[in-house]
Amino acid sequence: MTTSGGPGWGFAGGRTACQDNDVSSRVRTVPWTDNLKIWRLMRDVYDVQHGEDLCQTADRLVTHLGGVSWALEQGGHARDYRALQELTDRDAWQHETFPPLPGLPAHRGTITVADLAHLDEPSFVGAGVDRGGRSTWLADALLQPLARTWSDQAAPRR
Repeated sequence: MTTSGGPGWGFAGGRTACQDNDVSSRVRTVPWTDNLKIWRLMRDVYDVQHGEDLCQTADRLVTHLGGVSWALEQGGHARDYRALQELTDRDAWQHETFPPLPGLPAHRGTITVADLAHLDEPSFVGAGVDRGGRSTWLADALLQPLARTWSDQAAPRR
C-alpha cells in the first residue's frame, strides 16, 4: 500500500489525490439497486481508514465503523443507517474515553481507494469496494465487538 502523503492515503499524490479521485462517481454507475449501499460502504471505509482526520469523535466512529458493520454483517439497508444515525444523535458517548480501547488500529486494511482507481466496469468497482470493506473490517478486529454493540443498541429503533 502506498502511503505517501500520510498514513493510508493510498495515492502517490497524498491526501489531495486521494480526495480528488473519481471512484465515487463510478460507484454511481453500479446498477441502481446496489449503488447506494456500495457508495455508503465506500464512504464509511474511507472515513475509517482515515480515522485520525475523519473519525476524531465517538459519534463519527460509531457512524462509520458501525456503518461498515451494518454493510457487511446486516446487509446495509437504508433503515439500518437511519437507526445508527438516531443512535449517534443521542450522544451516548459524551462521557466515554475516546478512542475506545484498544484504540484505533495503526493498520487499516490492505485495500484503499487507490486500488480501485483502475477499475472501469461497475460490477468490478462494487466488488472492489466490498473487498476493501472486508479488509478494513478485518483490520478493525479488536473494535468489532464494540461496533456490534452499537448495532445492537440501534437495532430496537429499526
